[in-house]
Amino acid sequence: MTTHRDTETPRPGRKANLGALGASVCRVVITAVAVVVASVPAVRVSAQLLNAAAPIRVGHYHLNVTSVDEHKKFWVDALGGTATKVGTVEAVRFGDVFLLLRPQKPTGATRGTTFDHIGFAVPNVPEFAKQVVSKGYGRTVGRETAAGANAGTPAAPSPVYGRFEYLVGPDGAKIELVTNMAPNPPPIVHHHVHFINAQYVEMGRWFMNALNATERPGTTDFFFGADLPGIGYMLNFFHWELKDALVGTRGRAVDHVGFEVRNLKEFLGTLPAKGITLTTPLARDRALGDVQSATITDPWGTVIELTEGLENAAKGAK
Repeated sequence: MTTHRDTETPRPGRKANLGALGASVCRVVITAVAVVVASVPAVRVSAQLLNAAAPIRVGHYHLNVTSVDEHKKFWVDALGGTATKVGTVEAVRFGDVFLLLRPQKPTGATRGTTFDHIGFAVPNVPEFAKQVVSKGYGRTVGRETAAGANAGTPAAPSPVYGRFEYLVGPDGAKIELVTNMAPNPPPIVHHHVHFINAQYVEMGRWFMNALNATERPGTTDFFFGADLPGIGYMLNFFHWELKDALVGTRGRAVDHVGFEVRNLKEFLGTLPAKGITLTTPLARDRALGDVQSATITDPWGTVIELTEGLENAAKGAK
């Protein structure tokens, strides 16, 4: 069964042990979960869009793509993003988040790296996923466990997300769909960014330190969350339990995540005191319409680009 932080079956050693209680109790538990879903506050349309003054927000994902056209078929035709440009770079827009498409064959899929997936929110996950799959794209698992997990539709909704599913696009780019339960929600919005690591708590706290985020209550033995200032829910981290070692993101299907930062130069000046050094120094990226840009890399090889002015570059693109 596909796993998720809010529907995870307890593993041996936890206090909860449904095995001895029988199938009837399992049915009661599933029913109870469904009741909880109805009373949980709705998923916000996009915290980023509600706070334009937030100091740090997700700004883009930079993808290495075998075919720009094939990726547009997925991100635009299947998911409903808007084709655009940022500077001279082909891009797809979901609200205030851009997917930048670099025509360069990736060295591998997102799976196997410290980046797990891009999260989107839609009004009706089963119907939306069905339409995407009908266009030839596949389902996949959420968090893989040492005991194994099979791709497929989750058996029960999440009290936080409602229905959710995981899909895979071209070049092995993985996404998650969660339920947007807000009144009159748009067809699709960016929702969160999800990393993965054997040291998932340490990774989450590294990002907290780097991006001035705060720890979200609810840490478990497989999930850690952190909230961006002025944004809220955005940074998630899964526990990687398999024996295979993960690698960094550079060169893979999702090469890096980009965060748009207000007063970028000043922000970069705070990093040395946090023990963080720049991978590439602050400079203007000509291809992205003279956006100011610098990069950092976490201890596990996850590349993070820090930008300022991405929205203006998109408006000025021709």
